[in-house]
Amino acid sequence: MLASLIKINGYSPFKALMLREYWENRRAIFMTPLVITAITMALVIISMGIFGRAIHINGESYTLGEVIAEMSSRKTGELSDHINHLLLFSSIPVMIGVWFCMVFTALGSLYDERKDNSILFWKSMPVSDFQTILSKILTVTLVIPMVAIGFTLVFQVFLLIIGSFYTIGTEYSAWDLMWSSTNLPLLVLNEMIYMIMYSLWALPIFAWFFLASVIAKRTPLLVATIPVALIALFEGLFFHSDYLVRFIGMRISGAHIMGSEHGYAQNFTKLDPMSTLEILQSAASPAFWMGLAVAAALLTATILLRRRNSL
Repeated sequence: MLASLIKINGYSPFKALMLREYWENRRAIFMTPLVITAITMALVIISMGIFGRAIHINGESYTLGEVIAEMSSRKTGELSDHINHLLLFSSIPVMIGVWFCMVFTALGSLYDERKDNSILFWKSMPVSDFQTILSKILTVTLVIPMVAIGFTLVFQVFLLIIGSFYTIGTEYSAWDLMWSSTNLPLLVLNEMIYMIMYSLWALPIFAWFFLASVIAKRTPLLVATIPVALIALFEGLFFHSDYLVRFIGMRISGAHIMGSEHGYAQNFTKLDPMSTLEILQSAASPAFWMGLAVAAALLTATILLRRRNSL
């Protein structure tokens, strides 16, 4: 199956562009979440007392037996809620790392092809600038986070296995305490929908990063941040407002989703069977569609500038 995915049969320019994005950004797509997941697994093994240490929660020390006994005393619904929240929060380290990958991939994508002169090759191919930009957008806003969710699922299963390991030799059932109280399909569904909606809300920011990348002669990060900082400073000094900072901050943190003002972590605390619907309901906001319109304008400018770019 993998061989068929990476093989191009016949005329398939867009698939070639997506494969190009994979080979150019495989560290961001695959290696970064892999390394973060591996490191987090190692830390969990150490912190869970594999070497006879106690577990520290909120500054207090507990033995594993005490933790398991406390879990078993909870009602089924309460236990399921706590475990699902724990598993959902466990994805945050990977998602934070992937967020940086998304930002810097967007900032460097169109700049790097001019820096290494690969733009000459791709402009000689029968692919349009629209297709090229679209492949890069999909890589940043869809491929990178979706692959990361796969790694979070692996880590969540790992946590359940670790928890089950400590029920061996006790009167408690790993199935009753861990597996039957967990709804992994719902967790994965919520994470996927969250990341899709996050990418759509944050699309104006990523579109600006792509525009900065196609404009920059050097250091796209400075091209992206300096104008924004100057405009925000001008707004604060002369209009005593912070609309631009709030616009960027709310979208880059995902705070619009589910009506939260505190962003990613606050949204995760609201996990329940209806949270998927609540996440999707954020698309009903006029601000959502205004943001997509801004993103469309910025991406159109990016396509036009790339088309006219000369080395």
